Amino acid sequence: MRLSSVEGQVRILQGTQVLADPALANTPLFEGAQVLTSGDGRAELEFEDGSVVRLSPNSSLMLALLRGQGSAGGNAAGDAEIVLQSGLGYFELQGQSEGPPRPIRVRFGDSVVTADGSTVLRVNLDNPPGELAIFSGNAHLESGNSQHGGALTLDLHGGESVALNGADLAGSIVAESVEPDSWDTWNSDRDQLLAAEATAKTGAAGNLPDSNNPAWGDLDANGSWYSVPGEGSIWSPYEATNAGWEPYGNGNWMWTPRFGYIWVSDDAWGYLPYQYGTWNFYDDFGWGWAPGICQPWWGGGRWFANVGIPPHGYRPPMRPHPMLPRSGGGRPLNGALAAGPHPIVAVNRLPQGGGAALPTHTRYGPVTIGGRLVQPMRPLSPRPLYNGSAAGAVNRSRSAYAGSGAPVVQHSASGSATAGGRAVYAPSARSSGGSQPAPSYSRPSGGGGGGGSHAGSGGTGSSGPHR
Repeated sequence: MRLSSVEGQVRILQGTQVLADPALANTPLFEGAQVLTSGDGRAELEFEDGSVVRLSPNSSLMLALLRGQGSAGGNAAGDAEIVLQSGLGYFELQGQSEGPPRPIRVRFGDSVVTADGSTVLRVNLDNPPGELAIFSGNAHLESGNSQHGGALTLDLHGGESVALNGADLAGSIVAESVEPDSWDTWNSDRDQLLAAEATAKTGAAGNLPDSNNPAWGDLDANGSWYSVPGEGSIWSPYEATNAGWEPYGNGNWMWTPRFGYIWVSDDAWGYLPYQYGTWNFYDDFGWGWAPGICQPWWGGGRWFANVGIPPHGYRPPMRPHPMLPRSGGGRPLNGALAAGPHPIVAVNRLPQGGGAALPTHTRYGPVTIGGRLVQPMRPLSPRPLYNGSAAGAVNRSRSAYAGSGAPVVQHSASGSATAGGRAVYAPSARSSGGSQPAPSYSRPSGGGGGGGSHAGSGGTGSSGPHR
């Protein structure tokens, strides 16, 4: 998984150790990691299969189990379990059209939810033992222990919800409706953004084993792909037209207990190009990234700088090393860390403004990469054009938004939709054109595309130094 979006104060912990405070977008997340949001914090996590998890303020989540395909302890198709420890979370779990299922379990309190196919659900732990709402798809709920009035097993479908009764779980009543929450709007806005990025895909990742990863949309939206004969697909960010740009010039070194310092880019697109593949410098073109066979660096158990052929005089990235206490002879004392490594080491080697203008690499029309003349790849479909209504609004009298030549956004009665081939959810609270009254929310509404904060702590853990 990766931490794909961060707003406000968010922390990442591994056990009792603070890895990042504040958290950094594009951070790879591994089994056992905790993500905690404060009163103004919001976080989005993405699986490689396209599944998405979002945390509202004052929420805490742990990645209890992350086992990739064929890994030890997992089944043949992989396995994952997410634990919502407090607060409110959205879970958009993608189904598979081929092959065995890859189960993602969502656990909260004494309950566990598994999805059948593509399913969008919301879990609220503000009132234990919790509330579960299914926006679309199908889910199976199992709940109960000796403290909570027996056991409960339910199959829920899109448009249904249940507020668990702590005194009598078996007496919990399924409602044939979903009560809106003030954070549904923020969840919908994030869906619309990902859907818009999906419509800009060029197909460069179509034949790669990780092609469903939503991080590919970051690349399509922030650079150009080129199909180079004999080399495959080469991607280059728009910033690379500046001759002074280099891949490891803007980001942070982040300490992890398992892998030591790893690179976390500050660029919006900076996840996939630092997980696998190779950066090469091509004369007259500049830096380009080749994804290779999509074998992530953590498969080999260590991080490494993925620079293949650099330009003349290039300074490779300097990975920090933790300080070790020394004896009189200069050797480590039992190999122990003195005070532990600094969690975050910021790096900014980008050219400073105010000096002479740097030359740029021309990218208009055909370009030469590896001696081959190639054109930039074009999107498979244009971006959606909306008719001016708020993103995510539902117009139940029409089957699509108006837009010349735009792909339609199909809506169902329950508010689910598809855009750019991705399932999205548009809450009924956001009527189109004001023809429908806005229902009352269960929480006070707030600005900035989201609702007010909710009760509950953001979890435990000691505070670490800030960047």
